Amino acid sequence: MKKYKVGIIGYGGFGKFLHHWWTKLENVEVVAVADSGGHSNHVENVTLYHDWKQLIDNPEIDIVSIVTPPGLHVEMACAAMKAGKHVLLEKPVAITDEGARQILETQKETGKIVTVDHMIRYNPIIQNFMKLGHDGVLGKLRHVVVNNYAQDETLPENHWFWDEKLSGGILVEHGVHFFDIVKALSGQHYKEVYGTSQNRNAAQRDQVAALVLYNDGLIANYYHAFSGPGVFEQTTINLVYDLARIVIEGWMPMKGTVKALVNEKNKEQFNNIPGWTMNKSESLDKLNDVSRPEGWGASDESTSEVKKQTHFGGIAYDVDEMVSGTFEIQETKGEVYGKCVQSILSDLILKIENPNHKLTITVEDAVEALTIAILASK
Repeated sequence: MKKYKVGIIGYGGFGKFLHHWWTKLENVEVVAVADSGGHSNHVENVTLYHDWKQLIDNPEIDIVSIVTPPGLHVEMACAAMKAGKHVLLEKPVAITDEGARQILETQKETGKIVTVDHMIRYNPIIQNFMKLGHDGVLGKLRHVVVNNYAQDETLPENHWFWDEKLSGGILVEHGVHFFDIVKALSGQHYKEVYGTSQNRNAAQRDQVAALVLYNDGLIANYYHAFSGPGVFEQTTINLVYDLARIVIEGWMPMKGTVKALVNEKNKEQFNNIPGWTMNKSESLDKLNDVSRPEGWGASDESTSEVKKQTHFGGIAYDVDEMVSGTFEIQETKGEVYGKCVQSILSDLILKIENPNHKLTITVEDAVEALTIAILASK
């Protein structure tokens, strides 16, 4: 078994986190770190560089992981590919459309494999809802609401995060995760994008929102705020399918709730969701229509053929039962996060070894998420 040698450019908190989890993979060895600050002073058993260009020139390295402020991604990724390295690039892929095109062109010219660290696609909750959606168990996805209330206690006014020339702004630096999740869940592409924002002061745009219409009718609302203490940090993703109402909690999804219309054939598929517990099951013909108040007159239409089919947006579904339940991953957030970053590196290696392997997250996926973020940030 070949052991792939990895060099990490950028060795702040996340660079160290990647190093920690990747050393647990049998076919991976982190052999070099490049950092212009003092983050790498105490790292052992790797070659240290203060100039990232020296790292990519190291002939021993197979894969370069770039974990720097987003404004540096394009130059580093293109230089690494031209130096013969495969690239795992931290999100966002770039901060401009031009930069994204440059990465795509360089990848095509060099033939090197590049993917972008939208690692939430590897989260087992997201993976299961992707499959349920693809299999038609949930019906059509009609509406999504993402609310992300993030802390700013570790982001002083002079932090690079607030400098949009380096970060691209909140929707580019962070919101791309959620644009990508919605694409993964729905399989739809954006059609129209609208955005708005609020600035705390001249240097800090700390509240942003986007409204996106997708090509098959999905409408999604996104709100992100980096403006509070860590005790109030919260992320929720509300998914409205024809046959289900789902709430996922955590920017790294960890738990949530489901209310779904099912039949005997597809109900068992919910058992694959991590920590699935069905709390309630009711026959559909015994449920009351709560859309009309007490005393509302009866419809002229016959209701004798009760619920053999249920219609949503003109689509007929064969369902006969409503189930309600909860799900939760029985691991720590760090463990789930760590396994996700292991999975994306392993996925990249599979693509290196087998060109016919389809990456879970392609660079084209990352570019589409970036495009939405840029349109909503204008």
